[in-house]
Amino acid sequence: MKKFFLTFCGFAAALMLVACGDDSGSNSVDRESNKSSSSVDSTDGSSSSAYVDPTWPEGARAATLDDLGKYYLVKIKGETFHLSTGIKEGMFSLWAIDTKDNVTSKAILLVKTDFKNGIVKMNSATTRTPFNLNESLASQKILKNIMESGNVVELSFIVLGDKLMYRVDKEKFEDAEVETVTSAKALVNSAKDLDKKRISCKAGDTTQVLTFYNGRFVHEKVAGKDTVSWSAGYVDTYRGSTFLWPEFQSSSYVNLNVWNISSDLKSFEGFSTSIQSFTDCSPSDFKYTAVDKSALVGDWAAFDDKANLDWSLALKASMDYSLKAGHSEDKAGTWDVYGDVLLLKVSTMLDSQKRCANNGCKLSIKGPVTGVSENGFTYNHSEKGTPVMPTKWGLPEYDE
Repeated sequence: MKKFFLTFCGFAAALMLVACGDDSGSNSVDRESNKSSSSVDSTDGSSSSAYVDPTWPEGARAATLDDLGKYYLVKIKGETFHLSTGIKEGMFSLWAIDTKDNVTSKAILLVKTDFKNGIVKMNSATTRTPFNLNESLASQKILKNIMESGNVVELSFIVLGDKLMYRVDKEKFEDAEVETVTSAKALVNSAKDLDKKRISCKAGDTTQVLTFYNGRFVHEKVAGKDTVSWSAGYVDTYRGSTFLWPEFQSSSYVNLNVWNISSDLKSFEGFSTSIQSFTDCSPSDFKYTAVDKSALVGDWAAFDDKANLDWSLALKASMDYSLKAGHSEDKAGTWDVYGDVLLLKVSTMLDSQKRCANNGCKLSIKGPVTGVSENGFTYNHSEKGTPVMPTKWGLPEYDE
């Protein structure tokens, strides 16, 4: 079995660029009206059908997510790969499955994609693998080259008549061959079966709590009543295995988890010996009202009476944000919403070396958003540092 490897990022390295050292970033905020018509980045691929490439066959249109099934066979550089689209919520997978002397070797490349204009773009920025790749196998060497390269390999899909076709980069279009994959009734076979589920698994002195929101997850490690660490990101299921790709995390060590989850959601079997398995899990249903990202885009403000401190939070349609409080706070990074949970990734912050000594700060902030209106919202966040980040946010007042 392939050896699963752990990837990690050091918080100090992630925050080497201190916000206060950037005059332009510290003194200006791109104003975006709360009533702006700017569209938030989308992963629905709905705009694909309007796009036309002059190199396409006459009468062809860009494929949309609705045109895709779940499994296809595609050829890249002469090798056959197994493409899985899952529930089509932003993450696909590309599998290399090789059998030699009755021994089957599998390698998987996860791909983040918005499928805009029917295109899956693959390079070091959009792919990740849970395995060490075996370069002695031609197919796995191709996957490794894609994962490590800054150059984009494109899988383009079009619909011509009643045919779904694809090509690699600017090569000739070929029919997309549908693959039939047998499902295992004992396992979760679709990430849709996880939506609106909260699963608590006992693991020694801690409890692992996984909450699922339509292709996204939040994974918390809880000791008593305290959340020790957490991660959040993409989730999807292919060939009976469920993959969790963290995009936000509280700590500097990030696991890409792969589990075979039982259909009753009571056990999680690690895909390899490097991944912890859970056999004592209790699933439950929960409800949430999904928050529209576009409703949060704009400039927001809060005032801390006790500290006499003005706060500003700019959530941009580009999915970047800035969080400022006088000369006391200056954070920036990327943001997203999973269900009703607002997540802020901290890429830079004020005076990071001093404030983050002895693990005194977190890589990301999360929490549910409620009461969203054009006038403001409540953000019950996880940030425990100082200065104390407000929970109530409203419209800024301008000196006119």
